[in-house]
Amino acid sequence: MAIDRKWNCASCSLGNDAQSDSCRRCAAPRRHAARGGSAGFAALLSGLLPGLGQLYQERWVRGLFMLLVPGFAIALVGALVLVADPLTRTVVRNAGLAALLVVASLFAYHVAVVADAFAGGLARGAHVGRRILDYAILGVVTVTLVGGYGTVYRESAAWAAVTTKVFEPIVVFTPTVADQSPPPAWSGKERLNVLLLGVDRRDGGEQTENTDTLIVLSLDPLNSTAAMLSIPRDTLVTIPGHGQDKINAAYSYGGAQRGPELVRRTVEGLLGIPVHSFVLIDFPAFTKIVDSFGGVLVDVKRPLRDEEYPTADAGIERLQMVAGPQLLNGDDALRYARSRHDSNDFSRARRQQDLLAAIRARLVQGGLGRIPAIVDRVGTAVQTNFDPANVLPLARTGTAIDGRAIRSEVMLPCEAPDADHCELNEEQSVLGYYLIPDKARVAELVSSLFYDPRVRQEAAQVEIRATGARGTSVRSVVERLGARSFTVSRVTEGATARTAVILRNPATRHSAEALAKHLGIGVVEDPAEAADADIVVRLGSDFRSLATDLRIRN
Repeated sequence: MAIDRKWNCASCSLGNDAQSDSCRRCAAPRRHAARGGSAGFAALLSGLLPGLGQLYQERWVRGLFMLLVPGFAIALVGALVLVADPLTRTVVRNAGLAALLVVASLFAYHVAVVADAFAGGLARGAHVGRRILDYAILGVVTVTLVGGYGTVYRESAAWAAVTTKVFEPIVVFTPTVADQSPPPAWSGKERLNVLLLGVDRRDGGEQTENTDTLIVLSLDPLNSTAAMLSIPRDTLVTIPGHGQDKINAAYSYGGAQRGPELVRRTVEGLLGIPVHSFVLIDFPAFTKIVDSFGGVLVDVKRPLRDEEYPTADAGIERLQMVAGPQLLNGDDALRYARSRHDSNDFSRARRQQDLLAAIRARLVQGGLGRIPAIVDRVGTAVQTNFDPANVLPLARTGTAIDGRAIRSEVMLPCEAPDADHCELNEEQSVLGYYLIPDKARVAELVSSLFYDPRVRQEAAQVEIRATGARGTSVRSVVERLGARSFTVSRVTEGATARTAVILRNPATRHSAEALAKHLGIGVVEDPAEAADADIVVRLGSDFRSLATDLRIRN
């Protein structure tokens, strides 16, 4: 005997009595009834992806709506958090609560969608055995959702703790008028320059805070390369608002809140490049990071002996290390990085770079999932002004770079023996020991380290042709391109025309494309262009400025 069952309207999803020939809401005929299918299977599909079960039941509008709502809501809330600065501060300060609310909301929504799919399947009715199976499937789906979202919350809570501990000291700080020099933005595609600061915080009588380590780390996502440049702490620089002094004094001028930003601005002025962000770490945090990896493997290049290594209680002790590969724990790694009485600041800077490379290698081995545990151990001792939204892209970029593609250099004095380059001049006076930077040589080192090596290899001859741009703009472009390894062979004037990059020599295509990227335009290939250069850059009246990556900060 056939059993009359309720049916769902395909147009509006309303359940109707078995005897009805048309929908009592929209009057659609019964032949347009939606296929109910198995309630349990529909719930399973919506458990896999919200709305999929409704689509299976041919409730198209409802299914698409449920499928798109979560993504739209997440995108909208994310955009509001990123754009509205007060909201960003609130989320960062309460990242744990924000993670709970987001995960709980998604869980509640997902359960509601599964329940709707299940109810839609039951509306048609089913025999007792089938209903028992449907409810069993629903139970499995529900338990799976509880477990899955529980796991998601545990992981997100760990990353939320990372966000709060690392970024809260920055977002709660309101800069004064003198501090209004925001770091340049990073799109995630161009080169990123980060200032790494190691701060000496020692307790014992009067607390001292000196920058013991200053390293500029530059990551190139396009070419998957990286570079490190160590700046000696005795380098004489101009500190914004404080005149000339050694670079390691900049942090103490600014104090715990403004110090890192003041050092960042000082380094920008010294190197002539944008420094997008800083990462500050003190000595106790450094030892905890190394210990969290179970130590780091370092190849000690030469035996190390320091009779006057400073201790935490302001005393001294003997430090000895033999040459060869060694697994160093946190305390030993710190000693290896800080010791300078056996050699000098320059060899110590190279040891610090070796340690950073070793830490990176251990991080790559353990994966990004190790980061929350590390930050949990070091607490707020690690600080940065880096945009939280870019942390994961940065981590992926950093771990994707092969260790052999990382170049390391130290700014060296010209008095140093056997140095293949030098940028500093030593000066000893009654005021103390200083390293005076040679601006031209510093610019040359920066160009070779932090900008596209393929541009240097191609050595393309570039003609800058003014076709409507102002003279000051043309001179600025010539200066900036020259500082970035582009060889400007001549500057000419031409008939009025729009800004363009014209490639005459196909062998220099990479350089042409790099120039076009900085100008925000495409490359025009025209071997017949009247010029002696490999590439012609026309600067028309529509030219405004170069990309951020090419702006030199004075």
